[in-house]
Amino acid sequence: MEDIVLKMEQNIEWVLFGIFAFSMTLAIVEFFYELYKKKINKWRLGEMWASFSVFIVAQFFEKIGTLIFAGSFIVVAKFVPWEIPVNIWTTLLCLLFVDFLYYVEHVIEHKVRILWSYHSIHHSSPIYNYTTALRVSFIDNLITWVFYLPAIVLGFNPYIVLLVFLLVLSYQFWLHTEIIGKLGWFEKIFMTPSQHRVHHGSDSIYLDKNFGALLSIWDRMFGTYQEEKHTPNYGLTKQINTINPIKVHLHEYINIYKDVKDAQNLKEVWGYLVNGPDWKPKRDLDSNPNES
Repeated sequence: MEDIVLKMEQNIEWVLFGIFAFSMTLAIVEFFYELYKKKINKWRLGEMWASFSVFIVAQFFEKIGTLIFAGSFIVVAKFVPWEIPVNIWTTLLCLLFVDFLYYVEHVIEHKVRILWSYHSIHHSSPIYNYTTALRVSFIDNLITWVFYLPAIVLGFNPYIVLLVFLLVLSYQFWLHTEIIGKLGWFEKIFMTPSQHRVHHGSDSIYLDKNFGALLSIWDRMFGTYQEEKHTPNYGLTKQINTINPIKVHLHEYINIYKDVKDAQNLKEVWGYLVNGPDWKPKRDLDSNPNES
């Protein structure tokens, strides 16, 4: 078991390094393109810095997140009495299943406010470029491993599950750009920048759409697909208006605290935590019918 853990750690380090190098290359190319197009200004640079600052904060917890992912998979696998053999076909099947699990996780993060509290950080940027992809909470990896345990329970090798998860994760980076347009037939199967721009839109037509990571088929199957009709207005429906990385991290937690503090009973507390981000108690809807 120690040899397996060591092998996982060594390969994961190389995968993470490859993801980082690839991502930084894309970000540099995009930056000079935006500079050429004269899109760079003080406000945009501020938002880009905010995203990068959030990324730096998350890196302090990256090792912990990786250990939690790998450790939980290995521990759970020890109690699973069956094992799916490792070959090219089972690896592809694992990739498909992990991508589906990501879709499920992503939908739940949008629908359950206590999970939206950390995921909303990624959506808080009012601009959309490769630095936006870096705006991910350090809390993310401390929680999201739970959603991928079904792959381990089915008998997939934990090493393969973690590697395909990293593949799915790395694929998403190139989606965060405005410099790539629609890609025709490719979009019928795979997620593209156009489809993910929709996901980051705060327009009513775009809210809670295009949750896929690698494949777009899940959104088409479950009715959450939306084509890009116009350039989205990016960010949250209520913009946070700050580039302070601490405030970016804490804004939704503060909002939840305020709502829970004003709750009149435990039922309302529960509602604020597990319902959608826009949930209000019936008393509030009765007094403000336009919010329903």
